[in-house]
Amino acid sequence: MYITDLHNHTIFSYDGSDTPDAIIENAINCGVSVIGITDHQFTIGENLPTYYEYIQHCKIKYADKIRVLCGLEIGTRPAPPEALPKATSRFDYVLFESLDDARAMDLYEFLEWRRLFTCKVGLAHTDIFKLGERYVLDMIRLMRDNDIFWELNTSGNYPYYYDFLTNEKKQRAVRDGGICVSVGSDTHSLAEYRKKQIRAANELLQRLGIPMP
Repeated sequence: MYITDLHNHTIFSYDGSDTPDAIIENAINCGVSVIGITDHQFTIGENLPTYYEYIQHCKIKYADKIRVLCGLEIGTRPAPPEALPKATSRFDYVLFESLDDARAMDLYEFLEWRRLFTCKVGLAHTDIFKLGERYVLDMIRLMRDNDIFWELNTSGNYPYYYDFLTNEKKQRAVRDGGICVSVGSDTHSLAEYRKKQIRAANELLQRLGIPMP
C-alpha cells in the first residue's frame, strides 16, 4: 500500500528531538512511501536556506528508498512574516497550522496569503467543518477553489481526526468536494511514532477514493 506521512519535526524545530535522517530512516523501516519534513517556520527563522538545502541533500541520499519532500509548518497566531512566500518558492509544500484557533489570522486574510505562495498549501491542526460554521460558508468548496489541501493529523491531539474516521457524512463531503487530503503524524520524537494510525488513515483515504496531494 502507498503510505504517506507529510508532517514531521526534526532538530530544526525547537520541539523536535531527532535528525531529519533519523525521521527518514524510521519512515523507510515503517514502509512509508513518501515522507515530508515540516519544521516550524518560527524556529528556523532566517536559516530557511540551510534547512532547505539539508532536506534537498536528504532527497538525494535516500532517493532509492523513499520519496522525501521539503515542507514547512507556518504559524497563524499571529500572521506569518511577509518574506515567507518568496522564501518558500522552491519548497514542495507548506502547512498553515491551527487556522480554526480563535487567536489565528482571519480566514480572508489567510486566503490573501495563500495566493502569494507558489508551492502547495495545506491546512494542519484545523477542523475545517468548525471553521466553515464560524464563517458561514462551504469550507470544502473554498479550499477546492483555492487549491488548498487538508491534513488528517494522527497524533491523537485533535478531535476532528477521530470524528472524521467514523463520520460518513463528513467523509462524503470531502470526497465529493474534490479536495486533497494528506496524512501527517506530527512526529516530534520517534519514541512516539504512531505507525498503526498512519497506516489506517492512508487506508481510509484510499478506500474512500479521496486523493492525496
